[in-house]
Amino acid sequence: MSDTGLYLLKLGFKPQEGIVGAGSMTLAVTVNAATGELHGQAQGTVLEGTEHPQSFSAKVTGSMHSTGFGTIVKVGAVSGEAAVPFTPPAIGFSSVPFAASFSLDSDWKGEGQFSLGKEAYKSDVSMID
Repeated sequence: MSDTGLYLLKLGFKPQEGIVGAGSMTLAVTVNAATGELHGQAQGTVLEGTEHPQSFSAKVTGSMHSTGFGTIVKVGAVSGEAAVPFTPPAIGFSSVPFAASFSLDSDWKGEGQFSLGKEAYKSDVSMID
């Protein structure tokens, strides 16, 4: 990716193997290459052992930086407020704190986690074309 201008980055957060109560999400952000600022949206689903997965959507802001050493070359974090629909038959949404962080290698693959309220979900992270 370029060191100047803006570019779109889409990262997929998939559950790590063997994790119960897992969640997945897509983080789509614009990156200001000069400052590392991130702005965009997260959308995902959390499987909490019910037959109705819980979906969410969040507008996010944050930053991403180069590490300059080792195999992890980028680290980043975003936060915002997530809109989570009530479980049917209830109608409406609740607003909960959202945060996500990630570390990536030179192939844009790595690890991360995201949280909705007090629940955190560890994930494998990779760039989505």
